[in-house]
Amino acid sequence: MKKREIPVMNVGISLIILIFMNICLAAFAVLSLENAVSDYSLSKKTAKHTTQYYEAVNNVQEQLAKKNQELREKAEIKTVETKSTEKKIKVKTVKNMQKQSQKDIKKVAKSQIKLTESVSKSQQLVVTLQLDETGGYPQYYIQKWKLCSSDDWQADDSLDVYQSGE
Repeated sequence: MKKREIPVMNVGISLIILIFMNICLAAFAVLSLENAVSDYSLSKKTAKHTTQYYEAVNNVQEQLAKKNQELREKAEIKTVETKSTEKKIKVKTVKNMQKQSQKDIKKVAKSQIKLTESVSKSQQLVVTLQLDETGGYPQYYIQKWKLCSSDDWQADDSLDVYQSGE
């Protein structure tokens, strides 16, 4: 009876393919785990930044409410004073009108308030408020709301270029 020989080549190729597949699966598992860890750390950083931003927003909103309350109290005091005196001046000269227009120009410049609130070490929230006296009570309204960098931008001038030793 003849002995049947098992070819070595067939067993060796299947073993090499099996080892190669295991190495590929392990590499994909490691890459997948690394991706999950980096996504988790990015999510934590984003949550921290969002929390800091909304804390700054709350502080600015509180300051705006205080400014509006101060204006309302001043307006109520003025209405009480004007009702008690009841003296009105109806005649104005041209010079008084010119002086009044100059005061209005200064008033417009003074009617803006700039609030800054720190969000993080490198960012701050800048809010510009505009005074509006057209309604029953004067109020400050938000004219500009911007998240700015608090650091000066510096360009990176360094170049890591290979220089041969010639």
